[in-house]
Amino acid sequence: LSLFLTLLYSIHGLILALLFHFRKGPKQQQKQEDEEGPFVPQRLLVASSAAIGGPATAAALAQANGWNSLVVPSLLVGNIGYAIATFAGIAYCSLF
Repeated sequence: LSLFLTLLYSIHGLILALLFHFRKGPKQQQKQEDEEGPFVPQRLLVASSAAIGGPATAAALAQANGWNSLVVPSLLVGNIGYAIATFAGIAYCSLF
């Protein structure tokens, strides 16, 4: 179990780091404001928390850091993830 969790968080962190690193395009776009686009650090952190910890931890992270505009999206993304995973788990179980 600990090996699985280590791999899970390592791969997830690597993907987040790559998205953050490559969030901007050519050098012309790098002069734009940092808060543009879907890969701003706040959104990546809240989405990561919703994906791994669920909606409660993502909302708590957004609220604690003062990112009030990300509280509702974190709850929605976390609950939609639960809904999709529930049906995917039931489908997987019925197949095997």
